[in-house]
Amino acid sequence: MNDYNLPNDLEIFLRSGKQLDYDAAATETGEIGLKSLSEIELGVVWVNSKVSPLKDDAPHAGEIGYYEVPAISLTKICGNYDPEFLLLWLPNEKLYGAWDSDDWYLYVFPGKTWTDIVNDPRTYINAMWFDFDREVSAYFKPYPNYQYIRGRPFLKIAQPSAEG
Repeated sequence: MNDYNLPNDLEIFLRSGKQLDYDAAATETGEIGLKSLSEIELGVVWVNSKVSPLKDDAPHAGEIGYYEVPAISLTKICGNYDPEFLLLWLPNEKLYGAWDSDDWYLYVFPGKTWTDIVNDPRTYINAMWFDFDREVSAYFKPYPNYQYIRGRPFLKIAQPSAEG
């Protein structure tokens, strides 16, 4: 797990099989379940460039494209939403965050530890919906650290072959 730069408190928590303790009815997501340490793997999240909260200074604002950011999903189960990346770890930045899979917004929790999240799960689970003043979260700026990719990852446009 060292390749993922997992913090010790997160690694110990996941290894123990514990889950977050909170009032699920007080969250947008309802109850979520965390992955076990053995289920952790590196994936990617996409950060939108066409419609972005950072559009004023984004180099590709308004263009159809995205940034692909390596991330580890910590969530495995959710009753109300796709669980992938509802809570996540960014191993390159060493930051916790949450990903909005509908709009491709990536929120991070600067300066926050897993212990902070365990002590107040509801705040972090709800951050992408209700942290309007951005006391807990901030929009993640993928540039200049990640390459801009034109198009969409799930739309592959066929190119004409050389033969015809």
